[in-house]
Parts: sequence; C-alpha cells; structure tokens
Amino acid sequence: MNKCLSVAFLLISTLAYGQALRDINYNYLYNPDTEVSLQLKPVKQNDNWVILYKLQTANANDIENFTIQWQGRDALSSKVEGALSFTSSEPVRSTTGINGEISFPVSGAPKILVARVINEPLKRAWLFYKSLEETFPVNTYLTTGDAPVTEQFVKPTQQVTLKDTASPYHVFYYNDKFPSAAPGFSEAQAKVSREMKSDSVFTVQPDATFSLNRDGLYLFQRDTLATQGLAVRSESDYPRYSLIQNLPGPLIYICTKQEYDRLENANGDKKAFDRTVLNITGDAERAKILIRNYFRRVELANQYFTSYKEGWKTDRGMIYIIFGVPDQVLKFHDREVWSYKNEAFNVSFDFVKSSSLFDPENYVLIRSKKFQEVWYEVVDLWRNARF
Repeated sequence: MNKCLSVAFLLISTLAYGQALRDINYNYLYNPDTEVSLQLKPVKQNDNWVILYKLQTANANDIENFTIQWQGRDALSSKVEGALSFTSSEPVRSTTGINGEISFPVSGAPKILVARVINEPLKRAWLFYKSLEETFPVNTYLTTGDAPVTEQFVKPTQQVTLKDTASPYHVFYYNDKFPSAAPGFSEAQAKVSREMKSDSVFTVQPDATFSLNRDGLYLFQRDTLATQGLAVRSESDYPRYSLIQNLPGPLIYICTKQEYDRLENANGDKKAFDRTVLNITGDAERAKILIRNYFRRVELANQYFTSYKEGWKTDRGMIYIIFGVPDQVLKFHDREVWSYKNEAFNVSFDFVKSSSLFDPENYVLIRSKKFQEVWYEVVDLWRNARF
C-alpha cells in the first residue's frame, strides 16, 4: 500500500495545470497523513455563492508556505481553467489552520469551483473542487467567533451565530437514532422513514448568538415551504469518542448479534464492555490494539463523512472504518469509486450521490453479494487485531 500512496503523492506533487479533474486520484482527501487538507463548503445565498473554507497543514508552523488559487471549470473532463473574480473576507487564523470565505455572483459562476493549494517553497500542489449546482439547497451557514463553521457538526457547548441578518429562521430539532449502514453485501440498505417528524421547533432571531444544546440533528429554514436551509448535527462526545457508552455502536460492523447485544447491555459499565471485547479477540493485548486502531478509524469517519447522521453510520464511513484509506479515489459528477489494491484484499466500491436538503453531499454504496467474502475476511482480521 505504501508504494501506491507514494505514486499518488508524486502525481499530486507535479500536478499539471492542464489535467482533467476526473483523472486525479483523490485518496489524499481521506488520508490523515496528507501534508495539507482543505474543507470547502458552498452556500448559495441570495444572488451570490459564498464558499467557506478551512485550510489545515500537517505542521501548523508551515501554514505560511501555502497559498490557494481559485479558478473555475465547465466540466470534470475539461483541462481548461478559467479566471475567477471574487471578493474575500479577512482569513481567521487559529492553532488548527486558517478559516475564511470568498464570494462571487451566481450569474456567470463556473459549474465547478477549483481550489489549487500550493506549497510555494516545495512547488507542490493539491486540487480540491466543488460542483456549483443550480438547485444547491444550502442557503445559510453558522459562524463561531469570527470563523465560519465548515464542518457538518458543532458541539452543544459551542456558541454559534446564523449568518443571515435579514429575517428569523425556524429551527427543527430531530432526535432520531438513525440506523448504521448495512454491510456492503446486503441486498438492501437499512430503512429510513421517508418523512421525519421534528421533536421540537424554535426560532432564531437575526444576529442572535445561541447554542444547539442537545445532541441530534438541526434544520434551519427561513421558508419552511422551500427546499432550502441548513442541516447540522450537534454532538458532545465527537468526533473522537471517549465515553464508554458511545463505544458499542460503531462495533456493530465486526460483531455478531449476540456480542453486540452484550456490548449494548453493558450500559456504560467498562468492565462488562472490556469483558466482551476480550471474548472477541481472545487476548488482552489484541483487545487493546483492536480498540485503539478501530476507534481511530471511527474518529476519522466522523470527521470526513458526518451527514444527517454520524459519520461512522454512513456508507462511506462504514467502508472507511473496515477497509481504511482507499488506494485510489476517483470522483465523477454523480459518484465516487474507491479501490483497494494491496496484499490483504483487492476490491472496489461505487458510491452514488444521493443529495437532499439534509445533506447535498450524501453518497450511497451500490451493494452486491460479491462483497461478502472479502467483507468477512477483513472483519476476521479486525477480530484478530491484525490491522
């Protein structure tokens, strides 16, 4: 796998300006060891596109070496980059990186926004992009302090402000316990209600600062009859789980039903939880390795794939936890293709884009019985702490 990652890195390092976006290996988007990451969050607000961004580097002291070039393209197959005229806010610097926003008119906007992140001293570049769709539903965003919130989640203790001073917003709170993803070989995904009924509703006034003080899903809408708004999760023990009562859920992917029931029935009792994990691995040292490595993957899945539900419950989150960082990620207009090619397994997964008001970036795995054998082989590796 290291050889594959090295090749991908060389391709990105020498990235040519005339390269089609569909031909790039984007596995660096989901690799925590990548030198740089860029979160992009488009917001279609009135007659403008507002693009929130958060630039982070592996070494915070190197942040001054990086610049962002903003451009536009008409299609993923295009090799021609167009100039982009935009206005920019003063970036907010923190210990974790730089937050900022740019904006430009919807009229005349490119179909695809491209951000080229360049390490100037080393002459290395990484490409990030977002499709700017006419029906994009997100029309507002949150800020904390002076920085825009680029993640799909906040903490209940966080003070946030809704970035819209024109009118009040209705806020719908959902306490649904959304199901975890079904294994890749299942014939059908776990069922979700076609209509969600909110547990409570309240109003946020313009310029008000508030907190989302209960764990769950929140939907902000100015017009409740429109398919526009902002959905965000509030999670207290997140994205890294530290409370024992939150650990059983993600283990559903590698447990038998009886084992999972015992973990759930532990009800936060650490001794009962540890006893069940020890029974799975058969060895105390292997149990420690399993928990450490598995929940590092869970944390990353929560960071990368949080949607209307927790990141580990999503299809991409599930595959990421079980199989790890893909060797290759190809992105198309309506799907992502992840490929794993290493000594342990050789398999590819297709994820089809399934946008909604609650998550314009939601992807659903195309399931197949052909994944059953490799799934159980990799789960067996986990249960023996061989990851």
